[in-house]
Amino acid sequence: MTRSVSRTTAFAADAVRAAHHQIGNSLQSVASLLSMESRTAPPGAASILSEAGRRVRTVMHLHQRLQEGGGDVVRLDDLLGDVCRDVAELDTVDRDAEIRIDLDSLYADARTASALAMITAEWLSNALEHGLVDRAGGVAVTLERTETGARLVVSDTGIGSTRGEWTPGFGLALVPRLAAQLGASITRSISPAGSRFELVCSGVWSDPGQS
Repeated sequence: MTRSVSRTTAFAADAVRAAHHQIGNSLQSVASLLSMESRTAPPGAASILSEAGRRVRTVMHLHQRLQEGGGDVVRLDDLLGDVCRDVAELDTVDRDAEIRIDLDSLYADARTASALAMITAEWLSNALEHGLVDRAGGVAVTLERTETGARLVVSDTGIGSTRGEWTPGFGLALVPRLAAQLGASITRSISPAGSRFELVCSGVWSDPGQS
């Protein structure tokens, strides 16, 4: 009886691993297809396809990190590092931009990690595409532990408010909704010296065993 239960458990574990592997491959295929299509599409459509591909890749990285962790806990510095590198690599414009990444070793559940990854990608992409649209500069991405959770900051030395009213697109409009899901607070400052976006949230910890 014990041997039969063990065989059933092993079979179920193998089936779950195979399913996760297939999900990962499917996400990779979708991201690759969107990237390929964006290269030949008209400028307006190319931008939309590229953004869609970036968001799929963010989900793909989350899935990979969950599998590596073997549970519902994600190491945020690894995940957000993946996301920042993706945004930089998928930025097709030849910019004179320096990206600095400083991420504390923190952990969160899948829901919190997913929201933070999406927000990081949107803010970094916005800094490159709009802040540094036609000038050299730098972008800094930081994640640090606070007494009650964590602080995420994305700042740039770009055009800031020198061109007048700042108008958010779909990606930045999505950020407040994600922040609301986390019960997080967001502050934004834009000046001729550049832009700074900050999010403070709970539900993040330093020890993976704290969850």
